[in-house]
Amino acid sequence: MAGEIDRALFDKAIEVTATALRGAMGGEGSQPPAYAAELFREIWEALKAGAQDLPDRTRAGF
Repeated sequence: MAGEIDRALFDKAIEVTATALRGAMGGEGSQPPAYAAELFREIWEALKAGAQDLPDRTRAGF
């Protein structure tokens, strides 16, 4: 279960980073490539910290 959550958070971090960088990279005078890595790390850490604050979901029993 933890692996699934980590993968979902990782995918969300990629999505948020890509959205934030759209239009900020590749042009003249744009941010350096290291900016993308720094932004991703900050988003990834924020999502992981936020996920720890969420209550555990109970599994449906049948």
